[in-house]
Amino acid sequence: MTNDLHALAGAYALDAIDDAGERRSFEEHLAGCETCATELREFRATTARLGMAVAEAPPPRLRARVLADVRNVRQLPPAPPGRDADVRPIRPRRWRRAAAAGLAAAACLVTAASVGVAVHERQRVERAETAYRDVASVLSAPDARSATGRAAGGGTVTIVVSASRGGVVVASSGLRALPSSKAYQLWLIGADGPRSAGLLPGDPDRPVVAGTWRPRDKVGVTVEPAGGSARPTTSPLVLLDVT
Repeated sequence: MTNDLHALAGAYALDAIDDAGERRSFEEHLAGCETCATELREFRATTARLGMAVAEAPPPRLRARVLADVRNVRQLPPAPPGRDADVRPIRPRRWRRAAAAGLAAAACLVTAASVGVAVHERQRVERAETAYRDVASVLSAPDARSATGRAAGGGTVTIVVSASRGGVVVASSGLRALPSSKAYQLWLIGADGPRSAGLLPGDPDRPVVAGTWRPRDKVGVTVEPAGGSARPTTSPLVLLDVT
């Protein structure tokens, strides 16, 4: 059990505290610590955005095919009055064979429809899982700290940093849409000047781990040409500091 309950906000937000006593101690501490309560709200907001980033919707055509075939599968008949359906003797009947055939056909439809997208979906899921692990590693770090700022032009940007992980998670909400010729670029700004931390993804609300964060680095967001810039060409829309 950690001696610093303040360090458990990130792990608690991810439901990553397995020790029941430690969880109870943190919840008791949380009731009287506004700092931890604020950090927990910020961590949960970031975690929610992370969940939306890795959510996968099933292919619409696959669902329609399966539902169409299920309508042709006969259901079990009602149990005779006074008898328990759970102990009714099972006897082979034609309709059961038909049901089995229908279910097999549905399974074949699922398999056939899935093969065409399996490789693409697997690669996308693997990338999402890697991103999730990277983000979760920072959020659950015992030394994780966060800050949120309002961006010029609308929207907010939240960062979660961890010196032990050497990472910074950036999550935004409500940033204005940019033309295809422009992109949001992240910067880590230290004593030696700004370092590019990459571009925000096409969906700027998706949390990302940006660059390699060092203590005393500030995090800035600028609007740059679509391919990014070696140095900032515009003033930061927001500049965040957790030191």
